[in-house]
Amino acid sequence: MYRIKQLREEKNLSQRALANLIGASNKAVNFWETGKVEPSAKFICALADVFECTADYLLGREDDLGNVNVMRELTDDEKLLLSVFSKLSKKQREEALNFIDYVYSKG
Repeated sequence: MYRIKQLREEKNLSQRALANLIGASNKAVNFWETGKVEPSAKFICALADVFECTADYLLGREDDLGNVNVMRELTDDEKLLLSVFSKLSKKQREEALNFIDYVYSKG
């Protein structure tokens, strides 16, 4: 019914990391994923924000993620990265993206 585990794994989050993001215990996340307990509306909304999907998608009521745009404040590092990236040529951007992909794949 719930897609919490699937979405958590797609984001490469541990249960503890997800719990920290939404202010829950990792035991609660485990119970939600195993179907022992249902998350409250408060946590369903928080999970939908983290996973950038609709609550209906999260609950298995629809198969489309929906058009959810969760705005958050960018960190200083993200702002700097975007500022520098915007000044690069097309070729430099491709090289930067390839490098970022390489670094990300190394975990």
